[in-house]
Amino acid sequence: MAAPPKPRKPAATRSARPFTPPAWAPLAVTVVATLIVHRHALQAYFALDDLVMFQQAHGIRPWPLTAWRWLSGWAWFRAVVPLWGDQPFPYHAMSLLLHVTNALLLMRLARRWGASVPAAWLASGLFAFSRLHFPALLAATSIGELLSLTFLLVALALASPRADREPESGTRTDPDSRTTLAFAMLAIALAVSAKESVMVVPLAALLIVRGATTSPETASAVTSSARLLERARPLLPVLLTGAVLGMLLLLSGLGSGRLGGQAYSISFGLNALENVARLAGWSLDLVDPIPDLHATTAGVAKFVMPAVAVALTLLAWFRGGPLARAGAAWWWLAVLPVLPLPGRTYLHYLYVPLAGLALAAAAAFDGWRVRGEKPAAMRVGRRAWGVATLVLLVYGVWSDVLLSMRMDLRMPSVDWPLDPVLRKSEIARRSIGDVSRYLSGRHANVAILIPAATSRPVDLGTGRVVADSVAKRYALREVLDDGRSLRALVPVVDSVVIVHDFEPGRAGWEYFVSQSDSHLLPMGPLPQGHVRLVQGMLALGLADLARDYAQKALAADPADTALRDLLATIGVGTPR
Repeated sequence: MAAPPKPRKPAATRSARPFTPPAWAPLAVTVVATLIVHRHALQAYFALDDLVMFQQAHGIRPWPLTAWRWLSGWAWFRAVVPLWGDQPFPYHAMSLLLHVTNALLLMRLARRWGASVPAAWLASGLFAFSRLHFPALLAATSIGELLSLTFLLVALALASPRADREPESGTRTDPDSRTTLAFAMLAIALAVSAKESVMVVPLAALLIVRGATTSPETASAVTSSARLLERARPLLPVLLTGAVLGMLLLLSGLGSGRLGGQAYSISFGLNALENVARLAGWSLDLVDPIPDLHATTAGVAKFVMPAVAVALTLLAWFRGGPLARAGAAWWWLAVLPVLPLPGRTYLHYLYVPLAGLALAAAAAFDGWRVRGEKPAAMRVGRRAWGVATLVLLVYGVWSDVLLSMRMDLRMPSVDWPLDPVLRKSEIARRSIGDVSRYLSGRHANVAILIPAATSRPVDLGTGRVVADSVAKRYALREVLDDGRSLRALVPVVDSVVIVHDFEPGRAGWEYFVSQSDSHLLPMGPLPQGHVRLVQGMLALGLADLARDYAQKALAADPADTALRDLLATIGVGTPR
């Protein structure tokens, strides 16, 4: 008699076969992959705002000592500039190290807020690998974005109750709980001291608390409200600390005048809608290697993208769980402070909001993972880990491809990067590096000629040649801030003057002429430098420009025999 067939296991149980990789494996993969994807930032020079910071550090510009952003401003840079000097690598390395730390802290917070291990890993990786973080990692002065998220994540991880655990008795009186709460309050204070725009983001944590304490199966509304208050109690001091201190720091910035001018002008018109369109479009973009290349959102996208953002938020709110709602709210709360800024939206503003988007992605992943499963079978199986690994692999490789394209794309008319952030950085690197190498530690006064006759006014933001005007905009002059940035990065330069045609005097000054690619060609000390410049013009076939320049120089110094002889070879008599 044949043996009876063995009973088959239910399909749901087989598909959810438990699988747990070593605890260190997801962490190690996230760290290594993040360093690989964002390796380009380590090779870059400083951003334009960094050069202003160096001016302040060297006393060329006054360093305002205000409470507003004191941690990411004077406190941070007065501590690190004496250690790292003017070499960009340590600044970028520290930014990348903080970014990796934030990715790991985000993984921990996702777990605390109810995400499964592979979903938390997915959120961490999606945030860590995003190529949208490149401007924040490039600019040393964007350290405020990174530090504010670091301390925000620490505060929420310390103060938020676990989504799957009821508060234990004695929570309010236990010494360890009081110590933890004190550290959480200190962390949120440091977060808003780095950048006050994160002060309302902790409100998203209340959605985790509410979602974990209310359900159709719970008892009366009174009981549910009491449980909600009990679970939210550790969060309230953190919320109040962040909101009150953030507002005080913001008022301090307003009072000091640091929040004045065009950069911080405020408007509550259609610009807010356009900023939502731009930030939402950037957040969801997976194709454009330089999404911030264009300054405005044109056409129907100005209205479609806000509608898409609202639709996704409603989907998370009504069809998702507490983590999905918290992630969507996080994004909106983080972008809220920059929405009134007309035409001043930058990609680094998305550094903190993208953490919320990653949390919402973790919630969507867990929603897919348990769909159709019975509660008893909702264990993390190999399939979940496999899908998370595949998604992160594809996303990481594609981010690396887009970042490589961003680094390599060039302008067709001049040898400048197409990326507006890299464009200014590269112009500064070339000119400052040329002067530094030529002087080799020698103190000197520097005169830089940017010839008006051969220079085209270029908009540094778009890279386009703009209409000529009486007041030309010279890219190199703008980048060097009329020479102040050169003095800050090359301390042996005592004085700098930028001219656009022949100017008399300045004997002994080292003379440089700007080339079309923003490299500076040394002509030697004046007045001999005038002769070398005229010779260079002749070598390039610019006889008319050479003749005009030589005549002006000889009129100012008739005793310059070398210039007189050179002018005679051009075929024009010397001036009377």
